[in-house]
Amino acid sequence: MTPSPTDRPGELPPASRAGLCATCRHVQRIESAKGSVFLLCTLSKTDPRFPKYPPQPVRACSGFSAGS
Repeated sequence: MTPSPTDRPGELPPASRAGLCATCRHVQRIESAKGSVFLLCTLSKTDPRFPKYPPQPVRACSGFSAGS
């Protein structure tokens, strides 16, 4: 059985599961040793209003900025 695109280690979840984080310039993909992917909000490093690992999907965020 071929894994679906959402089950491949190292890939960001699709926008339907990650919401705004999937396309935000402030996201950093973190991959565990077991292949799980977590979305780190880099704004959390300088602004306590932003959670380090926001619960997904994020539908609204004052720090959202479209990635390039």
